[in-house]
Amino acid sequence: MKSIFFVLITILTLISCEKYQEPTLLSLSGEYRFDKITYEQIDNTNSSNSMVYYPGDLYVNPNETFPMDSIAVGFERMHMDYSVIRFDPINNADGSVTWTKEYTYNVYGQYSSNDLGYIQFNCNGSTRTWKIIEDGVESLVLRTSGQWANGSSGSDVSITIFLTRVGP
Repeated sequence: MKSIFFVLITILTLISCEKYQEPTLLSLSGEYRFDKITYEQIDNTNSSNSMVYYPGDLYVNPNETFPMDSIAVGFERMHMDYSVIRFDPINNADGSVTWTKEYTYNVYGQYSSNDLGYIQFNCNGSTRTWKIIEDGVESLVLRTSGQWANGSSGSDVSITIFLTRVGP
């Protein structure tokens, strides 16, 4: 009887334990290509307006500032290292790349493997906040924190950016 009780307690202990998982380390460093952008406008009603931009499409947002105001999806690139995000590349004759727009960013709020935190940087006088949705080996998915399209009123706009790593 004692052995059955011991086996039963051992099995219950093993299957009832919660597996501990370390928070994943972000691997944001690299060059990325904008592969897909989803635009979602949410009203205070039950309706929503959404659009998806695929490679070959031109995403234009007149409420944004450069470099996020127009993006040639599938062609436009950005680069990140451990503290600087870069836009607007110029390909040099020797094969190197010169990035003309550079902004220092910080990563906040990475508390668990389910919450990867967010990136925050100052871009042309406005603070940008991008939630890190997914950080894969060859991909990165970011979502804006939302913005008001018409000043401080109107519909809330959320933009999700799907990026593919193209370089180190």
